[in-house]
Amino acid sequence: MAVRPTFWAKLVVVATVAVAGHLAFARVFNLGADVGSVGAFVTAIGTLYSVLTAFTVVSVWTEFTDTDRSIKREARQLSELWRYVGYVIDVAGVATARQSIESYRDAVVHTEWPVMLQGGVPNAAEDEFFAMADAVNAMGVSTPKDVPAWTEAVRTLGEVSDARSDRILLMPLRMPPLLKVLLLMATATLIAGMALLGFKSEIIGTAVIVLTVGVSLLVLEVIDDIDEPLGGAWGVTARPFEQLRFSLAPSDEQRPDMVSGIRLE
Repeated sequence: MAVRPTFWAKLVVVATVAVAGHLAFARVFNLGADVGSVGAFVTAIGTLYSVLTAFTVVSVWTEFTDTDRSIKREARQLSELWRYVGYVIDVAGVATARQSIESYRDAVVHTEWPVMLQGGVPNAAEDEFFAMADAVNAMGVSTPKDVPAWTEAVRTLGEVSDARSDRILLMPLRMPPLLKVLLLMATATLIAGMALLGFKSEIIGTAVIVLTVGVSLLVLEVIDDIDEPLGGAWGVTARPFEQLRFSLAPSDEQRPDMVSGIRLE
């Protein structure tokens, strides 16, 4: 994982302050005399910190993976919808439906996604979505063979709608501010407790404090990273939509009994 440059700046500042504070307290107070009580305090705070960070990471990661899954599911179902509408005999309706599907995909990639990157509400492709739904629902069903094809297309349209709704709902979700404040306070308390511990060797004490600061800040960095689904090392992208290729299979294009993906019998 590539950490942000600000991480290193925070690491240097916080580690320097923590080590300097530890050395200053060691000169003024006998930290070894209270090592037992301070050690118990650090153990309690460390336990709370580990439980809190584990809960936060799992919760934030679950939201992140759900967001990523909804995007991929929407793109996959959009591809399936393009294919299913082709099994309806209404050639003009098929052309209109497929054009609307492609327009919706383009609107998501070129209009809606930039809005999401800027933190806006992800509904810029709403008109194209409703136009696609209207086009699929307006297809002519004139033969008994059209019924299962059109039914499957409508069902897939519902899957696209569900995935889109999940994406719109999950994308703006962020960790509650109060939880973030609690994490910062727990981190600061843990580092302060480590700085108050008495060490016979100041070299070992400095190394332990710096390591504690580094691990704690890295945990916060990971949480911040996955809490922002469109940025960071694991940021989701519009690639599932960009990689969609709306075309017939080569075997279908070469068969004389197929027109627009429809078997003629």
